[in-house]
Amino acid sequence: MSKTTVDKILKIARAEVGTKATNVKRCKYNTAFYGAEVSGSCYDWCAAFIWWLFKQANADDMLGVKTAGCGVLAQTFYNKGKIVRSGYKAGDIVLFHWSNEASTIVPGAYAVDHVGIIESVNSDGSYTTIEGNTGGGNGAVLRQKRWASCISYVCRPDYVSANNSNQGEEEMIKMGSKNLATLAFKKQLITLYNMKIIKTKVDNSAGFGNGTLKAVKEVQKLAKIKANGIVDEKLINAIYHLINDCNWAKDKKIANAKKALG
Repeated sequence: MSKTTVDKILKIARAEVGTKATNVKRCKYNTAFYGAEVSGSCYDWCAAFIWWLFKQANADDMLGVKTAGCGVLAQTFYNKGKIVRSGYKAGDIVLFHWSNEASTIVPGAYAVDHVGIIESVNSDGSYTTIEGNTGGGNGAVLRQKRWASCISYVCRPDYVSANNSNQGEEEMIKMGSKNLATLAFKKQLITLYNMKIIKTKVDNSAGFGNGTLKAVKEVQKLAKIKANGIVDEKLINAIYHLINDCNWAKDKKIANAKKALG
């Protein structure tokens, strides 16, 4: 049985943030899952996205089942004794409910409406997640801020520790690195630049050079954390909050303008 690390799965997920499905049979996660073009508008793909992440890491057998159904995924982990109801952490596959009534009978997967993966646990008690088929319309892969009140439970895969893996230096995000993780990270810096949050523009390559280092330090100064150019959890969380706060401010401004127009 192939296995992978939490870091590997999350790096793959981060690289997908912003990817959208369309209503003309173009949802790459469904295409990979079903082996044919299937639209995101007709076929929910949040669970297919989770399967795709593990498939990219050559570790989809860690899920115990190939399914596009949240309930089936939950039942499979329940049968393996891998359902967790508290103490959630990064890498957990999180099952949501929108009815304000958490599921208590996992085999039936009642009140399970959606699935994602936890990227980080935040100091305010919330969770940063990466989810497919979210954000309205035909869906996209987005970061979301979620609270425990809408979480039914999580599925916890048997990840291997980083010390026991063969991921090595090539998976790190640091000066001189050229890899998928660095590319995913730089996409977030590009988003900050496009939103006019930072002034430093970086290229869209997978390399971490002087321009990327300058942008990292600019973000760290904005977030009032040590400007040492090191990419760590504090920096990742800072980027998330800068983007989220800017989007919230824009939405509020638009709402106020519409209200003023009557």
